[in-house]
Amino acid sequence: MSQQTRDDVKAGKITAQEGVKFSHEMRNKIMVEHRKFTSAQGLAIAQRKKKGGTELKTLLNMYSENLFQKGYDSLSEIEKNKVHYTILESSGRDNAKFSAGTKKMLIMGKLGVLVTAALATYQILNAENKPKEAARQGIIVGAGAFGGVLAGLGVSAFCGPGAPICAIAVVLAGTIAGGVAGEAVASSLDEELEEFTHWDIF
Repeated sequence: MSQQTRDDVKAGKITAQEGVKFSHEMRNKIMVEHRKFTSAQGLAIAQRKKKGGTELKTLLNMYSENLFQKGYDSLSEIEKNKVHYTILESSGRDNAKFSAGTKKMLIMGKLGVLVTAALATYQILNAENKPKEAARQGIIVGAGAFGGVLAGLGVSAFCGPGAPICAIAVVLAGTIAGGVAGEAVASSLDEELEEFTHWDIF
């Protein structure tokens, strides 16, 4: 989108100022839509970095101050054009530090899943009744995941926006509580699980 806008400006289809306005509106819309699908802890980190979209006037003044040490309204037309082109050039650029942090969180999340799967597999392989233990681990892991999801739904109300440490703690607590509850349920269904392993359902 950013590249297409720059190409349209270079081709004379739109002015640099119109390109800035369009890019600014689209970037804010993309941010809002993307946050609808972001995890509770990821959303809290994103909100801490930027609670909402920057107003166009604020953006213009910020770049004006950086380039010319004065407000946008005080600039000449040539200076304003310089500001517009600078904003267009940066509109498709990501925040390298923030992107690296996001990648690290993604890896940590996958690692958490792998560790959980490895521990569950270990318990199953070392159990005398493997089908029963597989069903038991399924209940525990499933309940833990469900607890984490439920806790994530309440993060915004409990922690408020832009509180990543609180969000991570709440989701983690929900996951642990769900796992503990799942283990209690699995223990209470011990006889039923034992009976289940004798069913010839395949």
